[in-house]
Amino acid sequence: METQYRFSTSTKSLHIINRKCLEYNYAKRIQEISSLYQLPKFDCLRLFQNNTAYLEEAILRRNNITSDISDDYYLNVTTDCHDFQLSRGYIMSSLTQEEEEFPIAYTIMAYKDSEMVERLLRAIYRPQNYYCIHVDLKSSESFYSAISAISQCFPNVFLASKRIEVIWGLFSVLEPELICMKELSRYKKWKYFINLTGQMFPLKTNYQIVKILKAFRGANSINGTIKYAYPTRWKGKTPPRGIRLLKGSVHIAANRDFVNYVLHNETAKEFLEWNKDTFVPDETFFSSLNYNPQLGIKGTYKGDPDDVHEYVARYTIWGSTFKLCAGKFVRGVCILSSGDLPRLGQAKELFANKFYLHEDRLAIGCLEEKIFNDTRDVYMGVKVVNTSFYERLNFVQDQVE
Repeated sequence: METQYRFSTSTKSLHIINRKCLEYNYAKRIQEISSLYQLPKFDCLRLFQNNTAYLEEAILRRNNITSDISDDYYLNVTTDCHDFQLSRGYIMSSLTQEEEEFPIAYTIMAYKDSEMVERLLRAIYRPQNYYCIHVDLKSSESFYSAISAISQCFPNVFLASKRIEVIWGLFSVLEPELICMKELSRYKKWKYFINLTGQMFPLKTNYQIVKILKAFRGANSINGTIKYAYPTRWKGKTPPRGIRLLKGSVHIAANRDFVNYVLHNETAKEFLEWNKDTFVPDETFFSSLNYNPQLGIKGTYKGDPDDVHEYVARYTIWGSTFKLCAGKFVRGVCILSSGDLPRLGQAKELFANKFYLHEDRLAIGCLEEKIFNDTRDVYMGVKVVNTSFYERLNFVQDQVE
């Protein structure tokens, strides 16, 4: 029998307070979608339902959306943080006891487009979570100032203490993640770690993410492959401690034990030093640790990495896959657009990668509307969250306990 869950609250007064908070923010969000972003009135539901005729019409109309928000806007509006939180529609309540008791730690690697980063933050923001934002050293000063101003309006959002100039293929891609991991580890309550970039966006609500992560029972969602790995990246070097090498992604959803191992275990430290002199070390480090069960890291996978076909941490369309891409490919990755909404609306993944806000504001606007409507509907008891799909995943069933 499939397991279904409904929201619960600890007290009647908390329920009333949170409900009013949600209703107020919902009204603000609808107002923002229709006026602040100056979007023409679109029927997002029809786009998610793959109404082809309406999609063609919407694509033609979306080209008229030109209401980009500047870095200076954020510098001005954040002078009053309370007003900023209200005017931008942040949910400043945990909403449920279950969410309150299951905080998540996030990193956001950002380098451009302050509006996109802020909208991502707003979509995943809850006061019980923790957020470390790293701004690329190559970023403009105005962008850095805008993100800094935004972060200062929330006690649980902070900038990484050290900025790195990120260059693809080098250790500089992985280093900011480790910096943020270390700084997030100072906070004792969070249960899972999820790392993002400023061009990603959630496909699930905070409550849905919490339920899915709990269904993992401590397992990590980290993709990796031996079959399609590139041994030339390791320059003929032999890894320490007999670690089996894989190719995967730097973007993960990992339990706290995994993060602690990365930061404090001597084997992990030795492996990290070995990785620094390889090509694209960020695609080797986390994946290899997750698929070497002899290391004894809780939540890692005991089976064949190439048997893990459901990587639910991220939805990404690569140029080499059979999946359709309604947008365009940039360096082998699909830039998702409003034409991808039918698939995104049905996806099992937690987050999607990636979006260019300046090219398609409609896609993000509709995803925002869907996420907020789902938050409201589940909270009000209209909708339930079913986690049976995630409970049956092989990396959940066959993990190191």
